[in-house]
Parts: sequence; structure tokens; C-alpha cells
Amino acid sequence: MEWQPEPESLRQLIQLFNSTQSVDNAVQQQNNQRLEELRRVPDFINYLLFVLIVMKDENSTVRAVAGLLLKNNVRQDFASIPPHVLEYVKRKSIDAIGDPDTLVRHTLGTVIATI
Repeated sequence: MEWQPEPESLRQLIQLFNSTQSVDNAVQQQNNQRLEELRRVPDFINYLLFVLIVMKDENSTVRAVAGLLLKNNVRQDFASIPPHVLEYVKRKSIDAIGDPDTLVRHTLGTVIATI
């Protein structure tokens, strides 16, 4: 059985991604603080990957934000990510590279290149 997100956590994450579009500096600082906290959550990478490749009905900007965060987390934490998680990210990213959304495809390419 594949990994599945906890629905309430996923809802909150999508809400956070939507608020990244805010021009309010205070909101941006809160978002950055919350995202830094989430980096410590063991399956945060799985949530990011899920939003990027599974949530096709979500706004492409939100999906791309998840993908860019995924790329940055992989780059920053590469040495500490368990090999099976990196393998999962690689496999799912390659499987999804044919996404119809250009922004999502480009973001997937950067995730794959980073790995």
C-alpha cells in the first residue's frame, strides 16, 4: 500500500501553500517559520510529493510550490533522507513527468535533477 496523507494535515498544508501568494510581509514570515517547522516532520517530503503529483485538481501554482519545496528539502537534507524515501521520490517523479501542466512538468524536472 502506498503512502497516504492525513487529510487534516494535507488541508492545512494546502492552505499554507495558498497563503504563500500573500504580499503581506508578516504572513510571509509566518509561512517561512511554519515551513521550517514542517521540515522536521518525518513524512513532510511525502506530503510535498503528494501535492505535486497526485492533486491534479489543485492550482498549478500550489503544486509547483510543493515541488520547489520538495526540491529544496531534498537538496538541503539529502544526506539525512533515508534511501527508500529518495527512491520513492525518484520513482513517483519519473512516473509523473508526463503531467499535462507545463509548470508541474518543469518542477518535476528540477526535483529529478536535484536528486
